[in-house]
Amino acid sequence: MTIRTANDAAAASGVPLRVSLRESRLVLERLMQVTRVEPGLVPSLRDCALYSAALGLGGFPELLRHLDLLRVAKPIGLRILEGAETPLPDISVADCTGQHAWIAAPFLVDLCVEQHCRGRPGILVARNLTEIGELHIAGALAEAHGLSATVTAVEQDGTAVRLSVQSRADGHPTVLDTIRRHGIPVEADLWWRLFHLANEALAPDSYTSRRHAGAIMVTADGRVVGRQDEDDTDLSLLHGNTSAA
Repeated sequence: MTIRTANDAAAASGVPLRVSLRESRLVLERLMQVTRVEPGLVPSLRDCALYSAALGLGGFPELLRHLDLLRVAKPIGLRILEGAETPLPDISVADCTGQHAWIAAPFLVDLCVEQHCRGRPGILVARNLTEIGELHIAGALAEAHGLSATVTAVEQDGTAVRLSVQSRADGHPTVLDTIRRHGIPVEADLWWRLFHLANEALAPDSYTSRRHAGAIMVTADGRVVGRQDEDDTDLSLLHGNTSAA
């Protein structure tokens, strides 16, 4: 069976696609704009959603549900319990105050990485997370630091998980490398629904929007504002005195 890519206009309904890294990021970012996710969170959440899809977690099938939760999220209040508050004196405990795992994951991974870099065990327990299963994206986030991460349940506490980072074995491709080389599998019907919904982030196609597209602007009376060519190369550099270089 031939696996088509998402930019193949001939892709038939129901045929599985392999969506490239660029295509995935583009659609994810636009969908977050459409659903009015806090703008400052978009780059981080886009990558969390990307890794969720690549790792076979909620991914694309659950994306709109996750975005609906994130649309009303208030990313404040995450804190490390101290003193009498912490039930585990030898391990850092993070109270995530009900935050979605995609919001908390970068923060939690950074804390573990810092501990690891200081020569301490890169371990913490995270409590009060929403969509706790999505925290498994921490493994992909830790790879950006040259490390790996594991997430395990904490016994006697169904609302808490243990996150730990450790040195990463050499020679194995990262999740990001795998996406670059092989894309992300997704059902065609689902992908095109998300793709067309994401296009709502774009300005409606009109005479005015076309005049303002690209590096130039065309006024209503036809005047061109901005560059009037497609190449900004300074050709005079090719005719100067090369001995002076």
